[in-house]
Amino acid sequence: MPPHPSFYPLPSSPTLTILDRFSLLPSSFEDASGNVPRWSLLHHLLTPSTPITTFPALASLLDTLAVTIHGTAHPAGDYDLLREAIAAHFPPSVDDGEGGDGTTPFLTATWPRLVNLALSMPSLFPSGTLPVLSDNTEVVLSRKQAGCLVVHQFLRTLAVPEWKREEEERMWLHDFGAWYGRAGQRQESAVGAYLGGLMRYFAMVDAGGLDGGYRDGDGWQVRYTLRSVGEGEVGERLGRQMPLGEVEVEVVERYDLTPRSLGLPGGAAVVAANRCVGFGQSATQEEVHVGSSPEACPAVLLTPPLGDGQVLVVRGAQATVNITGQRRDIRVEAMPAPEGGEGAWGERTMLFMDALELDMAEEGDVLPDLLPGNLDREIRKAYTAFSSGKFSEIRTGLWGCGAFCGDPGIKMLVLWLTASLAETKLVVVCDSTGLAFMEELQRVARKATDALRDTADLHKLLHSAPSSLVRGKTLSWVIAQLDGCEERM
Repeated sequence: MPPHPSFYPLPSSPTLTILDRFSLLPSSFEDASGNVPRWSLLHHLLTPSTPITTFPALASLLDTLAVTIHGTAHPAGDYDLLREAIAAHFPPSVDDGEGGDGTTPFLTATWPRLVNLALSMPSLFPSGTLPVLSDNTEVVLSRKQAGCLVVHQFLRTLAVPEWKREEEERMWLHDFGAWYGRAGQRQESAVGAYLGGLMRYFAMVDAGGLDGGYRDGDGWQVRYTLRSVGEGEVGERLGRQMPLGEVEVEVVERYDLTPRSLGLPGGAAVVAANRCVGFGQSATQEEVHVGSSPEACPAVLLTPPLGDGQVLVVRGAQATVNITGQRRDIRVEAMPAPEGGEGAWGERTMLFMDALELDMAEEGDVLPDLLPGNLDREIRKAYTAFSSGKFSEIRTGLWGCGAFCGDPGIKMLVLWLTASLAETKLVVVCDSTGLAFMEELQRVARKATDALRDTADLHKLLHSAPSSLVRGKTLSWVIAQLDGCEERM
């Protein structure tokens, strides 16, 4: 695969030109190829002589923007879900009898501010580009810069990143167009929740909420870091024979996105990512965490597919909606304020870790988690994420154990080992469907604390597990080994 570009071009880049499909600008704007500056055309479309006062006019503008930039309005469809989200969160003060298509506070107050933020792109990004992340690099955005990008994702004025053009299924998931129409939705309840979170974010923009400060006085920023740790550093850490850290098992009635569940204050939360990080149209854990946090969404513009030794760390992205439950059983609930006030969101840390896709492994008598290369890969991946900061705790679900078909026992022992190497507490969260496994994991943790001396012992135990073990039965083998250790003590 060729190397990815170093920069992602923004619509305001003075080097970008485009065909004026609808002949909106005077011919004097055209270059020798008949194209016009992209930014001039977008500026013209976003500053019409007649203000946008109805939803049909807004939908028509979004359609025109998409066709202008992409040559198609796909996959926005009929805009029905967007219309419903705007009506629900910005209801008209007077029933105009037009089924919600009349003037709403969104169009009279919020929309002009969103346009102003979008048109501030040249001053917020003077180079007209975003750096594309590479090993151990970081992109730091002010909240206004992040907000400007989010608004452009809403307007659908951003080009498809080069690496997304390689995968047709996710190509259009760099902006929010896939959420707008009812037809073809995989899970309408999930898309409705994400649009609701976006509307809450826009209400915050309208209220000047992006000017809020960070409680430590450093300025609230959103940071996107691509972190990589070499195999040598992991090996050196494993050789230190460090004490096993604390592991806590937490069984909840429903998963949620409250500040505490996201690691606040002082902790971090694992996001079970795909190699191509981002949002989507259903309710995977990654989609829920990103879709509920608009400031995390620009990560798709600057993060190429994760390599085996890479993780993405996003800090400072505020969650605007509390989505509870999982998969088809989700609902939206009120988001409580974090301990320390709204500024505490500036500390929020999302650890994007892609597990091995073991659902693609060939069936046989070998548990793919335990193949030496696979086990070492997951240890390196988790340590790279967990060592990215000093955290009071790291909260995780059953990472890599759902659609990717990882073995829960092996995966959680890997996370415990790497949390111990990073000298932080691990909190494993599961709902009641995994109660039996969680009780078994708790039993392993109690026994291991007595039977194993340090991280080296746990690492040795993992590598000694026979690859013939059956998925879902590995902790029984671990308990038997720990019982043997206790008898020899």
